[in-house]
Amino acid sequence: MRAVLYLLVLANVAFFAWARWIDVPIARARPAATTPHLPLLELVKLPDPATMRCRSLGPFTDPAAAAAVIDALRKRGVEPQQRRVEASIADGYWVHIDLPDKDSQRRAFARLIAAGVHDAAMMTQPADAGRISVGVFADQAHAVHRAEQVRALGFKPVLELHQRPGEQQWLDMYLHRDAPEPAVTDLEGTPAAQGSGTPAQDSGAPQFTDCPTRPS
Repeated sequence: MRAVLYLLVLANVAFFAWARWIDVPIARARPAATTPHLPLLELVKLPDPATMRCRSLGPFTDPAAAAAVIDALRKRGVEPQQRRVEASIADGYWVHIDLPDKDSQRRAFARLIAAGVHDAAMMTQPADAGRISVGVFADQAHAVHRAEQVRALGFKPVLELHQRPGEQQWLDMYLHRDAPEPAVTDLEGTPAAQGSGTPAQDSGAPQFTDCPTRPS
């Protein structure tokens, strides 16, 4: 009985020693003090693609005009992407006379030259058969004047836009769905805002349209 009592006392002493000096909890590391002069990092929330829309501004036939508009758009926080397409470009006004046969053309041509219309030319291309060109003009006023001059000689002139194959540029840009489009007339006096001064070109002044659908 006494031996059992000694064993119980010895066990209590051993447990006390283990709890006091061996089973010591590891102190948790304290968080580093926040440096007051460093800003806290914040996550940047990117815009939801569903809130964006693609708009295209054009067409531009003058690379300098397109570059000026690109610079003006970038100053407004808009980053446009250039897109080039092949197209027929109006570059003036063409005045011509349509005649039924070669004899009528020769007589008309001689009369025009005698009247001082020295830029008259008989067209030889199959698509223009039966026509005499009496001038291509950069502005409508001079074209109308030539048409009146030819009409006074007894002919029936035709005035139409003169076109040539060329390249057009479009500027595609992503805008927030609720954000207004930049006003073309406010692009800091760019050629696109002011107009080129040529009615044939100004008739196709740049404007906003939906971007073309791209293949996925």
